[in-house]
Amino acid sequence: MVYFKRSIAVIVASFSLTTIAVRADTSLGTLTYNFTYSVNQNTTTRDSSTNVEGANAQGLSGEQSNGMSHYGGNLNDKGTMTVQVIKQQPDGALVVMISEQGQDVRRAPPAECVVYGNTHVICDPNKTVYTEEYTLLRFLGGNFVDPSQLDARKHWQIVQDSNGLNIKADYTIDSNNNGKMQISETRSLRQPGGGSLTTDIQTKIGYDYPRAVPTSVDEYVTQRHDNGVSGTSTTIYQTTLDLISDTMAKT
Repeated sequence: MVYFKRSIAVIVASFSLTTIAVRADTSLGTLTYNFTYSVNQNTTTRDSSTNVEGANAQGLSGEQSNGMSHYGGNLNDKGTMTVQVIKQQPDGALVVMISEQGQDVRRAPPAECVVYGNTHVICDPNKTVYTEEYTLLRFLGGNFVDPSQLDARKHWQIVQDSNGLNIKADYTIDSNNNGKMQISETRSLRQPGGGSLTTDIQTKIGYDYPRAVPTSVDEYVTQRHDNGVSGTSTTIYQTTLDLISDTMAKT
């Protein structure tokens, strides 16, 4: 079983969650995605505070021990993710209801969230919102791609300091075929002063600029937790998303 040191969903969201009061009975449309999700964790722990490296272990093999043990675990699932677009707020933020229907363990009822073009996400703290749902939500803001923010290399950057984390994300439009874009993301999360937890994210995003909708997402996350002499853990998260239905699409 995978041992989670800290919920990655909290890290990826990176914002204080407050109850969302906006409600609406109508919908602007629904987006449906196929998703795959996997977690692989490797942990090294010291069984004793005494470093016995170089001392003979009391075993039949006569091998030496350094007091370290290694553990690992993984989790995999796939299914569909549904986003009901409720409304667009005056500040440009999008109000959505997101839910997930995994084949195995990743299942969550609808949760209300507000998403912004600068990848800010705020979700109802009383509902379950999985890591892979946050992956999609970050790119749903209507002005995620803002031409006024691009430099000569078709690149822009987002820097945030929130919840005791320093976040830096770089985005580059690698190709653009009549608004059908391929965008790369390099994102890092660091605790101020260094800290023991580091998260590095590499993402490839297919994006339909006229519709302001991500059509595919391929995210690879490496999270490292350094506990000093007590041990370390490395967790790899992989998420893919592919748009299969869009009732908001213009015909």
